[in-house]
Amino acid sequence: MKTRMLLIALLASGLLLGVTLTLTSAASPAGLRSLSTSCESCGMAMPTRALPALSSLEVTLTGPGIGQSDVPYTFTATVTPLTAMLPLTFTWEATGQETVIRTVSANTDTMSYTWPTTGTYSITVTVANPDGSAVARHKITINPENHVYLPLTLRAYPPGPHITAFHADVEIADPGQTILLTWQSYGATTGTLYWLLPTGQFGNFWTVEPNGSMPYAIPETWRNFEHFILYVSDAEGRTDQAYLYIPLTCPDTWFFEPAPADCPASPPLYSAGAQQVFEHGVMLWVGEEDRIYVIYDDGGVGAWSAFTDEWDEGDPIDDPSIIPPPGFYQPIRGFGLVWREQPNVRERLGWATAPEQGYATAVQRTSRWKYNDTYIRALDGGTWRLGPEGGSWEYLSVP
Repeated sequence: MKTRMLLIALLASGLLLGVTLTLTSAASPAGLRSLSTSCESCGMAMPTRALPALSSLEVTLTGPGIGQSDVPYTFTATVTPLTAMLPLTFTWEATGQETVIRTVSANTDTMSYTWPTTGTYSITVTVANPDGSAVARHKITINPENHVYLPLTLRAYPPGPHITAFHADVEIADPGQTILLTWQSYGATTGTLYWLLPTGQFGNFWTVEPNGSMPYAIPETWRNFEHFILYVSDAEGRTDQAYLYIPLTCPDTWFFEPAPADCPASPPLYSAGAQQVFEHGVMLWVGEEDRIYVIYDDGGVGAWSAFTDEWDEGDPIDDPSIIPPPGFYQPIRGFGLVWREQPNVRERLGWATAPEQGYATAVQRTSRWKYNDTYIRALDGGTWRLGPEGGSWEYLSVP
């Protein structure tokens, strides 16, 4: 009996002569790593035990925190680190919406939702790859109160100041429009009106009277909504607060169809452009932006990048010492300058497979607070979608 117990103890500790422990790096479908043992001297195999892998994935979920019914809102999931193993599987779940599961070769993914009724809704995204998984959550309130009003007889308790009204002179506003904000309260001695960022953080503020009004000019470049919060205080430091949400019209349309659910940040920028195809990607030039976009198809870290076009008329158009193989081309002018001088671009793209071609292009971007998509018209009339932070790209063919 003692000999048997000693044998079991040695097997468990991996100290028995001839026993080897092998950590298998190939992940199982459940994202686990397996631990296998073998006993070469005794001709027996030990049972396999699965050990959970430590996930290094992190995901953040961004999007509006308030909105209106029957208006589409876009939420963006961003995975770090950028070196995370691709592809990634994103599982989107939201209150009152169907679950969506899709696998993409990018570190970001977006989802648009529309809710028809008032309420607070939850959005959850789960991202996974063979190395592990991560979860992020977000909430949005649909149709928050645009003003507050309760009869004074019902607001006598608890003691302290109370806001009885906070509203604008319009239900929906246009970018560039001047609106009038009005509020009323009782029991207060001071007031502060805050403009809120789309993330809900405090932005500009004004010291105001407990009862009053103030004109507010919406910037012409602003999109989606305006959001304010009013605080009032009494002499004893007691406070009350009220929110005001004002949706904005979308003044611009996209240059392509089918259009994204987001409102574009501006009208299309029409420009002279050029496109050149390489062994492992594409280069795009947008003249009005003086910018060159490089799209990589090599599976490396960073799906695309952008550079200022530093080439000017009169500069050398190429490098005569660089001789491409038969059937390939050295890029010239601005494309060639980026290809030769920017680190890793030449190595990642390879040789051009055709000369560059000029055409009329257009550019537009989404109007999110962060993590915006860029859309560029392609040579064949399709559209290149460049995802946020250089993390992804997609070619949208002509409908």
